[in-house]
Amino acid sequence: MEIVARERRGPILTPSSIPCLRSLPTINITQGCSLGCTYCYIKSYRDYPGPDRVVLFTNTAALVAEELKRKRKRPERVYFSPSSDAFQYLAEVQQATYETMRALLDAGVEVAFLTKGFVTDRFLGLFEKHAHLVHAQVGLTSLDHTIWRTLEPRTSPPDHRVQTMRALVSIKLRVTARLDPLIPDVTDASPAVDSLLEAISASGVTFAAASYMFLRPAFAKILASTLKRLQPDQQPEEWSYQEFTDGRSGGQSIGEQERRERFARLADIGRQYGITVSPCRCKNPGLADGSCHIAGSVHRPTSIAVQPDLPFA
Repeated sequence: MEIVARERRGPILTPSSIPCLRSLPTINITQGCSLGCTYCYIKSYRDYPGPDRVVLFTNTAALVAEELKRKRKRPERVYFSPSSDAFQYLAEVQQATYETMRALLDAGVEVAFLTKGFVTDRFLGLFEKHAHLVHAQVGLTSLDHTIWRTLEPRTSPPDHRVQTMRALVSIKLRVTARLDPLIPDVTDASPAVDSLLEAISASGVTFAAASYMFLRPAFAKILASTLKRLQPDQQPEEWSYQEFTDGRSGGQSIGEQERRERFARLADIGRQYGITVSPCRCKNPGLADGSCHIAGSVHRPTSIAVQPDLPFA
């Protein structure tokens, strides 16, 4: 993996344009991501550096510290990182993430993140000192190592992510799980999904946001072929195009009614393990309201608009 060092220019702590994060500043530690998830939307970005190259912004922590000194009103919370994972396995990325998060937490600014990466003991020590300021979400859609190696080749192994959730809960952080992307009849089918939710429950996590696989136009054919390797009966090329909440992006996915029914079944299974499973609103605007809690603690579960005969409260 090639790391290209680059200095950032301009202000950092500015509001995001992402619908569920519009009220918060967001920080990307890198441009591009070394984790190599096959479904990652950043591959369609014009400035995507490629699968084996990341651009590391080396001065992020210094700029954040300087901005915090100048600002009359500091942001309440900052989200890491919408277009890359802040906890990539690369030592240089880990260091930049640590320094930047420490600058914010030492200033009393809350930190929120979603990761499929590697949260090391060093971060656990930092987070424990500021537990009331940290909001964590860990992505996990399957415990199966074949699925992991196929879809998320350089992410943290599934069992390691379960351990990460347990460790974060143990230091009193607010932790949620993110089941995204789910693959119909592969990762949402019993007994696989039962084992997954049981493991999440055993970690101490009680809320999970969920969404199904979307094939972005830029790499839909390649990803469809990958899904068929996991299950030959999959027909992703027949999925219909769906728009996300912002109306500016979307992709092919199973139909809205089918998602509604599958989310209802997931919710039923989740309740058996003491977990509230709720659809991500950004990718399911016709099914859910509220928030997927990607950048904050859970105050109340989101709801889903279901048919009267579907058992989802």
